[in-house]
Amino acid sequence: MSAWCPRCDAVRPDGTACPACGTPLATLEAPRQAAEPDAPPPTAEEAIQPPSPSPLRVALLVAVLALGGLAFVAGRSGARPTPAAAPATTAPATTTPDPGANLRELGWRGRTRRGPTVTAVSIRRFVTRDRETAAELTVRVNGLRPGQQLFALAGLRLLDLGGGVFSSAAETPIGDQAGTPAMPTEDPATYTVVTAPAPRLESLAKIEVGGLIVVRPRDQALELDVGGPWPADPPLRAVPPGQRDTVTVPDASVPGQRRGLRIRLAGVLVGAGRAVVTLDARDAFGNVPAQTLPLTAELRASGRVLCRRTVLLRIGGGPPTAGMVLACQTRPVPRLTVAVGAGVHVLRLGDTLQQ
Repeated sequence: MSAWCPRCDAVRPDGTACPACGTPLATLEAPRQAAEPDAPPPTAEEAIQPPSPSPLRVALLVAVLALGGLAFVAGRSGARPTPAAAPATTAPATTTPDPGANLRELGWRGRTRRGPTVTAVSIRRFVTRDRETAAELTVRVNGLRPGQQLFALAGLRLLDLGGGVFSSAAETPIGDQAGTPAMPTEDPATYTVVTAPAPRLESLAKIEVGGLIVVRPRDQALELDVGGPWPADPPLRAVPPGQRDTVTVPDASVPGQRRGLRIRLAGVLVGAGRAVVTLDARDAFGNVPAQTLPLTAELRASGRVLCRRTVLLRIGGGPPTAGMVLACQTRPVPRLTVAVGAGVHVLRLGDTLQQ
């Protein structure tokens, strides 16, 4: 063990006084305490616990938690809370139209299980040139047979919430039937019907359709021999119709014409990538006044339809329309077929379209 002399500032051998100056020496190392006996190892039943923290560490931990809590409270009191983002939801679809809206989507379908089906797609309210209100109803017709074409709706009624007439559908005599004309759109299964006058669209409750007036199929045909040169540029070459230039369409729905409707092939032109056929129906009406009748025709080549057209023949009661011009684009072919149909018949439905 060593000692230190405060006066000489030097380490001296162990003793009571400095041998050089006689100053009492200071002890540098305290005597070591006796070692404690080794503790016995823990038994299997004793749980091994972590060492307990010292009182100082406990106090520091408490202080840190207290300061952290004060900082949290200060931050909450001085900052504006940020609202939680609302969960994304999809607005539920509704069929209730806005008051005064000029367009109402419907999607009302009939209950008929057999035969064609009618769906009221939408209705639009507009103002005519005479400053009157009118409605344009769009309908879709599915299930017509090949060759059938919708021309008008029979027994069309638009009813309001009270059961009264919402808007009147004017009917037109068509052959031996009467119906509201249906105008085709770009979609071959969709048509539009105009009614008047038209109140606010939210008062429409249901639509009744008695039947579909369809044009009779194009089941009569004329064969044309158009062999020979086809001019590449106008003028087109005239082709004689041949010995058979007339076709009679049976049951043409013309009162007083029991023998059917006679359609005459008036002219045929070919060339410049086209075939043009003219049909004349003036002989069909005879002396029947103010008659209206649809005429439909299509031009075929090698079983392929080149084009088709339907017109409304009118005799009396306005500008006469007693024929049709059918012009189709085609390459030169040796033969052409003109298929003709005329008159109408009714497909009975008795459907009610509503929400």
